[in-house]
Amino acid sequence: MMMKQNSQWTLLLATSMVSFMSTIDASIVNIAVPKLSHDLHAPMNEAEWVVSVYLVLICVLLIFFGKLSDQIGRIKIFQIGTLIFVAGSLGCGLSTTLPLMLAARIVQAVGASMTMATNFGIITQIFPRSRHGVALGVNSSFVQVGNIMGPGLGGLILAVLSWHFIFFINVPIGLIAFAFGYKIFPKDLPTHQKVQIDFIGYLVYALAVVGFFVAIYWGQEIGFVKPEIILLFLSTAILIAMFIFRENHTQNPLLNLHIFKNAGFSIGIISAMLVYAVGYFNNMIMPYYLQETLQYSSAIAGLILMSIPLLNIFSAPIGGMIGDHIGAEKISLIALVIFLIPELIFMFITPSWGIVWLIAGLMLFGLANGTFQNNPMIMGNAGKQFQGIAGSIAALARNLGMAIGLSLSTSLLYLGISQKAGQHITTYPNHNPAWFISGMHFSYWFALGMIVVALVLLIGLVRHQKRLSQD
Repeated sequence: MMMKQNSQWTLLLATSMVSFMSTIDASIVNIAVPKLSHDLHAPMNEAEWVVSVYLVLICVLLIFFGKLSDQIGRIKIFQIGTLIFVAGSLGCGLSTTLPLMLAARIVQAVGASMTMATNFGIITQIFPRSRHGVALGVNSSFVQVGNIMGPGLGGLILAVLSWHFIFFINVPIGLIAFAFGYKIFPKDLPTHQKVQIDFIGYLVYALAVVGFFVAIYWGQEIGFVKPEIILLFLSTAILIAMFIFRENHTQNPLLNLHIFKNAGFSIGIISAMLVYAVGYFNNMIMPYYLQETLQYSSAIAGLILMSIPLLNIFSAPIGGMIGDHIGAEKISLIALVIFLIPELIFMFITPSWGIVWLIAGLMLFGLANGTFQNNPMIMGNAGKQFQGIAGSIAALARNLGMAIGLSLSTSLLYLGISQKAGQHITTYPNHNPAWFISGMHFSYWFALGMIVVALVLLIGLVRHQKRLSQD
């Protein structure tokens, strides 16, 4: 599908705006939970479901809408999803009770999953292959900045307005994006094929995702070695095995597993999940280090943490352009090498190092995060017929990575603190900040390990591709 270049970039802006909104809404609400709890007359633990239900439902629905978009058209699903997301945002802002808020949040998640499942496929559809890297890089900037700056933007809004405007702000932006798309998006080509969804396979998949998240959230409260949590993880593994068996033995699978036979696609998915998980270590640990250990105000801490998205904004499209010339795999390999430097800094840094070292580490992390071209790698290794489902799998990897990073970072942090203290601790040790620093270093050893795993996988992939090109 060829379009004029200015129309391509207008549509990229429209899809990226929606990507930014749907991604930032996974984290921006966190900072408003205390106010939500008070105003909606709900206990804090119940109010936290406003955050959880959004993330869980998106993961449940992504594969479904990816499959559906391959059959009836990605643009149609994206545009309908944008309107549903806007309606859900309006409902959230108008909610006066927790049940109404949760119902609106469910609507919002349905719309977000429709746009997340299709945006990558639309971009690869409207841009020529020679510009996939830079186009997906621009979109990645919006997505990654949305992931990182949610709490900061939420705090800014709450400083001058009520929590309702965290949701209301999506309405005009979403309607503008829809209007752009309605006017300029090309029409989906008619497929003349009957919609076929493997609902049995989908039910098994949905149960596996819900089981995984229940184990994650419950495990954080009671501990991951409890029998009930181990049983939940075991049940999730069994459901995943059942899903794989089902998809390999049904005529019209929900997820054609042949897509994973492409090494570039599979390694792209795994490495993306690992990188997003590592990113959440900064989200969870660095605010404590800056505000509690170094005693910076929340405003100064927020400005320091903005080092990551600021570098990310510039490095993602530049990395995409370089990737278009040398390959997404090679530029991603370079990014993973860069990742090693900030992780090593975070593993050893102490207050005596000074703030310059920390800012340098955060900036290098933002540079590497933007340069890492997982989306072009994933979409470029998926066949044309798989672009919709490939985009939804990429979004699923991102959300699962965030959930894993959230759980791992906090669990490892408090495990490291407890080991240093010789007692079980699940809060910041105000009387002994050195225990926190020890826990932080302990956590970042694991973060470094995840980057090394991704690096080894990508080195193997690049060598494999080099051998294939020489044959």
